[in-house]
Amino acid sequence: MPSTITRWNPLADLAALQREMDRMWTGIGVPMRGSAETESTVVMPSIDIMSRGQDMVIKADIPGATPENVDISVTDSMLTLKAQREESHETKDEDYVVRERSWGTYQRTMRLPRGVDPNSIHADFNDGVVEIVVPGGATETERESVHVPVKATAKSPKGQ
Repeated sequence: MPSTITRWNPLADLAALQREMDRMWTGIGVPMRGSAETESTVVMPSIDIMSRGQDMVIKADIPGATPENVDISVTDSMLTLKAQREESHETKDEDYVVRERSWGTYQRTMRLPRGVDPNSIHADFNDGVVEIVVPGGATETERESVHVPVKATAKSPKGQ
């Protein structure tokens, strides 16, 4: 049987400890951060960065957000992705036994390569994933702040 190498992530151990402490305190009636009884949280979305020809493609998971709630901007060669996930207001007579789904703001900032024209960047949103395409081969432009429009793309059928 082949062995598997797993990358150790020390922050995952800390996150597990924090979840366990949150569970313990919530079990005795003390609301924890990010719960419905407290303020929303700020989450750094997971990303993949790859090359497609000369272009750089950034994919970020932002589940629960809509294209209208996604804001992408470029200022001084720094690309910032912000998205809002609204709290769902359910009208049920039942009380929550467990409520782990968070709501709040996703935010991630990253430096772009030199020579990127911020006006050439575009983004698509599909199934909770935003794909940001940063075209390569551009010449350096003046430093400015640019908003990148995000458009929703049609869902593709499974298996394609």
